[in-house]
Parts: sequence; structure tokens; C-alpha cells
Amino acid sequence: MVYIAGTGSYLPQSIISNKDLFDATHLTSEYIEKITGIRERRKASPEEATSDLATRAALSALDSAGLQAKDIDLVILSTTAPDMPFPATACIVQKNLHINKAAAFDINASCSGFLYALNIAETFIRNGKADTALVIASEIKSRFVDPEDKETAILFGDGAGAVVLRGTNTPSSKNTSILPAKLDTGVYLNRRSESSSSNIICTRLYSDGKNWKWIHLPAGGSRMPATSSTVASGLHTMEMDGGKVYRAAVTTLQQMISDILKECSLRVEDINTFVFHQANLRIIRQVQKRLGIKDDQALLTLPFYGNTSSASIPITLDHAVREGRIKNGSKILMASFGGGLTWGASIISW
Repeated sequence: MVYIAGTGSYLPQSIISNKDLFDATHLTSEYIEKITGIRERRKASPEEATSDLATRAALSALDSAGLQAKDIDLVILSTTAPDMPFPATACIVQKNLHINKAAAFDINASCSGFLYALNIAETFIRNGKADTALVIASEIKSRFVDPEDKETAILFGDGAGAVVLRGTNTPSSKNTSILPAKLDTGVYLNRRSESSSSNIICTRLYSDGKNWKWIHLPAGGSRMPATSSTVASGLHTMEMDGGKVYRAAVTTLQQMISDILKECSLRVEDINTFVFHQANLRIIRQVQKRLGIKDDQALLTLPFYGNTSSASIPITLDHAVREGRIKNGSKILMASFGGGLTWGASIISW
């Protein structure tokens, strides 16, 4: 079996409130919260890159698992905001953590990226190709948002989340002292122990490229390389058709969750905790209403961190674990929908 041995997250210190967005968007704080559920979001400092956020989240996850960086033999990083087109940001994180012997690579599945990365790492471990994997999602969306765009500027925030994934037959590390004193990654009081009930039960991933234009960043790739003209035209910031994304997200998440529960012979009431991608509160509440999910079953970090893209699920999971909201034996359903279009769901037993 494969289980999550530790969780971690990192949020930049700078807080951007709804009020701070008024001059650029001319939208009031009350209106933004009403249509999104967001009150504030975090913004990376000019000195921080995606790899920096990822490194801090990874250190936190390693500490919670009681492991050292040398125990990791696979690093997978989900991001839509890499440090640079190449090399992979995962390789820079590998360098930062001094992980000498591991495969490291990035994936880009937009807001569903963490679930994609988690499933890839799980497959490596189940096939005996890795023992202990570090799965990270790190995003700095603020660098790619037009501050005057009412569709995107009010939604996105920066942050990173990470988990350590292990097989139940993987030997434990003997040394749990790994964190440099200068890094403030928080205190983790409840380290996971291997349990026969801890397991990733089922994961399902989907995509549909026909509607890729609904959420995209036009320029900067091989189709439209960066030029003075693309910069002047604002083609290096996100474009999104919010109405189409909203409607597709609600119906797709509803159907996907129903399908995976049926496949696993589970009901909504059998799930202790739903960890949705924190995109928009209206999406989450609509899915809850259609499926009969109670408010105390659905975790929220959206009001304080905004939409952190692929990082939102591991950030929310980590906060729930640290607050003691997830207990041994709990069943958790994680679900996401995002650009690509991509979507996915995973059920785990804690």
C-alpha cells in the first residue's frame, strides 16, 4: 500500500486584501467576497521564486514525516509558474534540499496538477521504482495576472503545499533532525505512523483539450515567443472565461465525485473530509448542495489564501492535519477542476 507520511505548506508573508485591489479593479471588498468567497490572498516577494516556496513546503512535509532529504528518491513538482522554461523547477528544489540520488521532474496539469503528481508518484512506488516520494505543488500566479483584469486579479494567490508519499514496506529513517534553524516552517506535533488503514484507495484523472482556451496564458511558449510586441499587448498574463469555467466545474465535479464514490462502494456520508480545489466558494457550495455534502465535511482555506491553483489542495490538507481535523482512519476525498481542461479525484484512508 501507499500512504501519505507527512504534509507541509508555505505561504508568503505579504497579504493582499480585497480592499487593496480596489484601485486597479474598482470592485469593492464586499462584492469580491460575495462572488468568490475570498477576503485576502498571499503574494510572493520579489526575491521569491516558485522553487523557494516549494523548498519551504517540502522541508515542512519532511519534518512532519520525520524523514531526511536523503530518504527521498523521487521529486515531482506541479506548477504553472516554473522558475524558468527549463530546467525543471523540481531540479532546483532537489538542489536546494541536497537530494543527491533522485529522479526529479515537473508536471503541468493546471489546478489539477497536484492530483496528477500524486498519482504518478503512487504508481512509481507501487511498481517498485521508488520507495519515498516528495510531491509538491507550488504556484506564483501573481506574476501572470493583469492587476486590472476583473476575471483573474481577484482570484489568484501564491503558495505551496507538499506531501511525502511512502510504501508500507519502506524502512523508516533513523534521524528526524533535518530543518535548518533559519527556516520557520511551523511546528508539527502529530507525526504520522505507518498504519494498515493508511492507503490511497482510488484516483481518477481526466482531461479534455477541446476547451483549452477557457484558461490560458497566450504568450511565452513556442507558439507565441516573447517579443516586445507580445509584452506591449499584455499577452503574458492569464486569460479566462469565468462563466464557462464555473458552469463546467460544477457539473464535472458533481459527476466525477458521484462516479468515484460509486466505484469505491462509498457514499457521501462515508467521507469524513472533502478537500476541494479552492477555486471559488460558489463552485464548492454548488457541488455540496447537489451531492448533499455538509459544510463541516468541506474544508476551506479559500477566504484567506485565494485560488493558489494546484497548490490549493495540499495547502488545505496540511492545514487540516495540523489543526487536528483529520484523524487516523478518516476517509478523505480530494477533487479538482482546472485549465487544460483537466480534472481529477482521489480517495484516501488516513
